[in-house]
Amino acid sequence: MSYKAILVHVEPTPASEARLQAAVGFARELDAVLIGLGGRASIIQAAPLAVAEGGGYAVEAWAEDEARVLAEVEATFRKVAPNAIWRAAPDYPTGALCDNAASADLIITGLERAAADFAPDAANTVLRAGLPVIALPVGHPQIGFERIVVAWKDTREARRAVSDALPLLRRASEVAVVSISNHSGAAATPASIDNLMDRLARHGVKAVVEPVSTRRDPGDQLISFAISHRADLIVDGAFGHSKAGEWLLGGMTQTLLECSTLPVLFSH
Repeated sequence: MSYKAILVHVEPTPASEARLQAAVGFARELDAVLIGLGGRASIIQAAPLAVAEGGGYAVEAWAEDEARVLAEVEATFRKVAPNAIWRAAPDYPTGALCDNAASADLIITGLERAAADFAPDAANTVLRAGLPVIALPVGHPQIGFERIVVAWKDTREARRAVSDALPLLRRASEVAVVSISNHSGAAATPASIDNLMDRLARHGVKAVVEPVSTRRDPGDQLISFAISHRADLIVDGAFGHSKAGEWLLGGMTQTLLECSTLPVLFSH
């Protein structure tokens, strides 16, 4: 397995341009095609009341602004990635990404929060796209994979994340499999860890196991571990609980979405 096509959403912001530059370098390193996407919701989707009140004038003004924004992001994309593929979609960015997901092997997006009609929502993209999603903190200059930390618990989502991350895990020089236990849950069983290590070894991945016990939030502990070990990337099986449950009760995925200072490959 390898990543042959990578999909990235582009917005007219400095954070998006930095993310695009990181995506270009990542695609070049993997010899993958880069597909840039500009999505912007129509006025009927984003502001139906404005249509009712403003009529044709409101629709025309919104369409002009939509065209201007998409032209701006296309110009940025073609400047930074002149040999890549560009697409524009008159839809909410999250929906546009998911509608174009069948053309790619992996999606790159940002961890920053923005209006739904302006930028994709990382959590909803992870849940809906059916692809691994690398989410970058604001201004992160590159997507490295020399040192990778894998958050391991023997769940469907974690097993899926390992499968989705294999193209990078095989290239990494250091892989740490981190199993965290705290007051609310035990670490992964020794049998599941042995199974995982056997599987990784068969793929030529040299990994070490790092059991961690903490009283802190597991996501915070994982981020601290990754930073202290100079990791380039965290791999996480996302939303083992429902998104609503994570939001209400807390969970590793939610903590990573809100607090990570490192790129995270999410898989669901």
